[in-house]
Amino acid sequence: MCPVHFSRRVERLRPSSIREMMAIAKQLGTEGVTVYELNMGQPDIEGIPVFSEAITERVKDRHCYYSPFWGENFLRESYAKYLNHYFDRRGVKHLIVEKENVIVTVGASQALCNTFLALCDPGDEILCIEPFFPVYPGFLGVAEGILRTVPTYAEEDFVLPPFERLEMYITPRTRGILFNSPNNPSGKIFTSKEVTRLAKLALKYDLWIIADEVYREMIFGENEAFSLLQVDLSPDEMEKFKHRAIVIDSASKSFALTGTRIGFVVSRPEIIEKIALINAHTIASVSDVIQYGVAKAYEHVLEDPMFFQEMRKTYRERLHAALESVKEFFPGVIAPRPDGAFYLMLQFPEVDDISEYAMFLLKNFKLDNETVAIAPAAGFYQTPGRGKNEVRLALVVDPEKIRRAIFLMRKAWDEFADFLKSQGRGFSPKDNRLGGKSKSDREEVNY
Repeated sequence: MCPVHFSRRVERLRPSSIREMMAIAKQLGTEGVTVYELNMGQPDIEGIPVFSEAITERVKDRHCYYSPFWGENFLRESYAKYLNHYFDRRGVKHLIVEKENVIVTVGASQALCNTFLALCDPGDEILCIEPFFPVYPGFLGVAEGILRTVPTYAEEDFVLPPFERLEMYITPRTRGILFNSPNNPSGKIFTSKEVTRLAKLALKYDLWIIADEVYREMIFGENEAFSLLQVDLSPDEMEKFKHRAIVIDSASKSFALTGTRIGFVVSRPEIIEKIALINAHTIASVSDVIQYGVAKAYEHVLEDPMFFQEMRKTYRERLHAALESVKEFFPGVIAPRPDGAFYLMLQFPEVDDISEYAMFLLKNFKLDNETVAIAPAAGFYQTPGRGKNEVRLALVVDPEKIRRAIFLMRKAWDEFADFLKSQGRGFSPKDNRLGGKSKSDREEVNY
């Protein structure tokens, strides 16, 4: 067979471990096994009803055409209104967003990919706060960039290091800073001081600052997420900051419409124009039918925010069920209470590598023909050794199923202990010592 040569960029790309486990879970499902899929951020919440009503109307009108490569104006306008209203309803000062500040992409994934393609040359580096969404390196890898990370720690509630320590991670190839708040996987919401610290670091070193804010509406407590668009700086700093700040967003999680693949980039018009060119030369355009449905969803919540209120209530109930179940079945495991998103990180301090247990749970354990898929957390880190004793649970099923899943996890944990013992190996998962304790005025400026 003749040798086949592929590009360096594609040879460096690797599939997400989460999606590998998803494939196994789907196969088990076809075999009649009930799998509680807590490994994927795929909520079972019904998508906002107005979306399906709107696209049905659009199709009946035989309206299915190419759309502009920057997105349909009606969606850019409705999204900008929503974003401004998100701050205005609380009386929060912010950068005002107009449709010229917005482009529509195929989900937040393409929003990030295209942003990196527009900003980075091969070998350029993006500094990212760790833990992070596992596909960030791949998104950046498409642009032949390199992800460098700043570690934060569960035992410190994932707080951001001080400015002087952050500076140590800057290199001559650093082009930007990327952070995600509310964070996937930790649920951390970075404070106003922390986000401002990153903004000042970006200004000092003339870097881009990119905020992934796709979980904005998913809040467990009373404190809303602090957006990059709320950063408060001196007038001179603010003018420079406006030309360096980029926000990534998506309708997927907000409206429980993950399959619609509608995302957004928000920035200054001259930056938007460059990123939109990548749209033009990759996807050409996003479905106008789907854009119409999502625009109607944003218009609906502007008039009636009940969908978001009910969604928050749902996730709070699921988090409560998860924390109570962890306390009951894994009393020693560290489970920092998340502030937002819809994930829960569990740390098993006396375990060297949790991935073998996660695979044992999915492939070798069944109780009443049921099992659980969870996400080993090593993929959410880049620092060697980090996350190997952690897992992420996605709170994407109802409270009773979450309780059942964590009960099954405990039963599998005990079987796994016996399995290791039979091989003359390792730690004793039955030991309740595993773990630790369960823990839970500036003027507005046009952007």
